[in-house]
Amino acid sequence: MSFRYDRSEYAASTWMLEHMPLKDALDNLHRHGFDDVEIWADTVHLDPRLRPDIPQVKRWLREYGLRVHSLHGPFRHYADRPADDGAFCRLRTRMLKETIDYAEALDCSIMVVHALDRNEYNYTMDHLAVVQDYIGEIARYGRERGVRIAVEDIPPGGDPGEIYTTLRKQKELFGTLGIDFCLDIGHVPLLGADVYDEVDAAGSQLITLHIHNNDGLCDSHNPPDDGILNWPALHDYIRNGGYRGKFVLELFGGESIQEEMELMGRVDALFRD
Repeated sequence: MSFRYDRSEYAASTWMLEHMPLKDALDNLHRHGFDDVEIWADTVHLDPRLRPDIPQVKRWLREYGLRVHSLHGPFRHYADRPADDGAFCRLRTRMLKETIDYAEALDCSIMVVHALDRNEYNYTMDHLAVVQDYIGEIARYGRERGVRIAVEDIPPGGDPGEIYTTLRKQKELFGTLGIDFCLDIGHVPLLGADVYDEVDAAGSQLITLHIHNNDGLCDSHNPPDDGILNWPALHDYIRNGGYRGKFVLELFGGESIQEEMELMGRVDALFRD
């Protein structure tokens, strides 16, 4: 397969428009030509802590003719975090299950999950059993509802003993728990890994990707043509390897609605002939 920017291959994350209410974000993505979206459920949009009105969201999706490719599960900003690691995992598990319920209601078959977070719960191998328990539980819960759990590769947090979160390592640690994988290509250089090795490691369990670029030092979420990754070559490698799903644009929109709309102009430019 030979690379070209074809909008039909891509979904767009509502995180790119996180300063907008979800309805406005969906409206904008529709008006910019996207048919498929990943809805952000961390802090904004479908975060279960916001008690979103799912029937209303379904009406918006019908109005704009949008399909929900995936949800991104909540993973940060726990103001009520319990001190006990087990209790904290149970809290996160309850929230992730609620988000799986949203996915089922929205006919969405994929939910992206972070097994740990580099800032808030940077687990070490001493906590592996705790992490495996909650990942296994949400994977079972998702399967029962037709929602596949895609565990994402996450940049390190700085603790030398932390669980290493490349897809290859997470497959080794969690691969028997019934999970699939989301490859965030921009995170791979920050993990010191090889992006082609990560594609190969995920294999047939690769069910979605986050697409952005950076300078190899900062997780800046630039457009795919702005950074050290050769997205055209990687695109062709992934497609030629058999992946037929969507590529989810997960780009940083800035600190204001105006900056977010400027980003959408850059996105539009990618798809112009």
